[in-house]
Amino acid sequence: MKVLKRITKSISSRVGAYIFFALSAAAITFFYSSDWAYGWITELYPLGSGFITLLFTLAGMCAAISFIMLLIHVFTGKKANEKFLKCFRVIYIPFAILSIILFIYTFILLFGIDKGFTAGGFSQGFESLIPNIAYLGVALAAALAIAVVHTPKRAVKTLIACVLIAALIICPAVFSNTGMNSSDSQPTQLTFDSEDIMNGAKIVYESLKNGEKADAENLLADNDKCWTAQDPNRAPAEGYPDVNNSYVEIQLEGQKTFNTALIEEVGNEAQYFRLQAEINGEWVTVYQSEKIQSQRLCSFDAVTSDRIRLSIDKFRDSSTPVKIKSIKLFNEQKREAGNFEVTAYQRLDGDVPTEILAKGEEYVKTYARFYDVYSTIIVFGAVSWDENGNMSFGDGGKENFARQVSALKEIISHRSNQDHEVKLIVTALADGTWQDGHSGVNAYMAQHWESIADKIADFVEKYEFDGVDIDWEYPQTPDDWKNFDNFIARLDDKMQEYNPDAILTAALSAGSLGLSRDTLDRLDQIQFMAYDGNDEDGYQSSLQQAQEGIAEFKKNGADISKINIGIAAYGRPVNSTPYWANWRDLEEANYWNSKYYTVHDTNQVYEGTFCSPALAGDKTAYALLSGCGGVMVFRVGCDKTMDDPNSVACGIENTLNRYFTEW
Repeated sequence: MKVLKRITKSISSRVGAYIFFALSAAAITFFYSSDWAYGWITELYPLGSGFITLLFTLAGMCAAISFIMLLIHVFTGKKANEKFLKCFRVIYIPFAILSIILFIYTFILLFGIDKGFTAGGFSQGFESLIPNIAYLGVALAAALAIAVVHTPKRAVKTLIACVLIAALIICPAVFSNTGMNSSDSQPTQLTFDSEDIMNGAKIVYESLKNGEKADAENLLADNDKCWTAQDPNRAPAEGYPDVNNSYVEIQLEGQKTFNTALIEEVGNEAQYFRLQAEINGEWVTVYQSEKIQSQRLCSFDAVTSDRIRLSIDKFRDSSTPVKIKSIKLFNEQKREAGNFEVTAYQRLDGDVPTEILAKGEEYVKTYARFYDVYSTIIVFGAVSWDENGNMSFGDGGKENFARQVSALKEIISHRSNQDHEVKLIVTALADGTWQDGHSGVNAYMAQHWESIADKIADFVEKYEFDGVDIDWEYPQTPDDWKNFDNFIARLDDKMQEYNPDAILTAALSAGSLGLSRDTLDRLDQIQFMAYDGNDEDGYQSSLQQAQEGIAEFKKNGADISKINIGIAAYGRPVNSTPYWANWRDLEEANYWNSKYYTVHDTNQVYEGTFCSPALAGDKTAYALLSGCGGVMVFRVGCDKTMDDPNSVACGIENTLNRYFTEW
């Protein structure tokens, strides 16, 4: 009995009152931040949407009763045990226990712990909690300030001070959130020449599920709130049709022409979406893809309409809605191409140039369509180095290398646009190109970097290449990176002696940047390998990966106008196993989809992801609008020839034709 009394006394103490107030205040904040769960909650509990109101009411009562207990201690002091506590404990203690339950329940809800401890669940929880954390902080600080004072007079003064401080903290936060431009939270600032034609638009329809609140208006509001598209597997709201997606229809302010969309998502829940326009009374899909994520740029042929529809067709989790923050539409006009680059790696084996020429003029012309798109070709995997710093040309030797380079130049000369300049450079240093692993380069470069730099400069001059590419994957130690810096400096100086216009490029990953600022400045192009980095769904060449990589390059001091964003013309399994399926060999490939469920490769079948032609076009548009130097494709031999409209190169070309007057 004595133990029970001690526990009761501790729970109802001044410290106990503050702790249970904190728990209940946190429960309110957690539940408010978990608005995506309201839909399935209303279906799960008998009260339906009334359960949400009940939960907020109970949490509010817990907070209020704990706060009253705190005030009783402040205003009655030591007399509290005699006059107030015995009676008030009967009410207070059940609510104190309830506050613990509510805290645990809402914590699990917010961070998705009911589905297990996952990085994605905690990431989504923190993202949703951050906009509301200031309110919780002010409430806890105010209660703490009151809890530590010992006289009623000071308590009143403290309470007034807390109210004023709360106003000073919360009001600016509210106004800044309300007026915050959505681009502030975007990974990279995009520059559009045209105005957002969504200005003046209105929501005219929103599909709703049972218990779902209409909130599509948030798409057009300049705030941090979202349209929460709910999973179509749930029952429809009364009066709404049962559809196999979740969508919103938007009426534009008159007929508008547009060719670019920018869609923002909070989180990564959308697994397929479509953008449609009503044309002549019919809904026409102008764009579709799997991923939205933080900022999805969509490039498509110009359409004219006064009504659009954004449809979320596939969800990762039936209990978690897709949270779309905004949608913007632009009609970007054509401009000069300037120094924009479309670079591609090309091996001399696989698509052997002499064998291509042997197939006849018609095939050569078809193959040469690649060079109407690409402005720089990097000959890759043709040379290697041994441990003594000696260059090797493989089984065919120097003679075969020279013959294949000559044949490649001949093929390029058959491009349809003879005014389009194509530069030819060579990857003169790369490890792993002949299935020899990635461990050798650091060893032989430590001993021979000076002589190798000199030999490469002579090699580039001898075969009249326009420049050289370095694919050192990767320096591991500070000494390796110092060797890299010294090597680049020496190579650059040597090439400048015979050709001041010689191009120096390097293939780099955003996750491995130990090079110096001087080295970054010496590079004319950076081939950013924006692929092979599987996200949580296994996508290995997503737009978000490119966005995050560009931010990392900028943080390390790189001039992004030199960066070519990588596009993979091959696929990878979603589980990151070491297999590379060619886009060219994918029979079911289409223009829009990047994910395929039955990839046949190396005598096996697996689920894999690629960079679809549409996504390749989006990366091209993103490079242009973000100020990057261009895009890079790895590699030509993996892509379908351009007589197939589902060629990755076709996706790039379509975007070039949309935004450039001449390419």
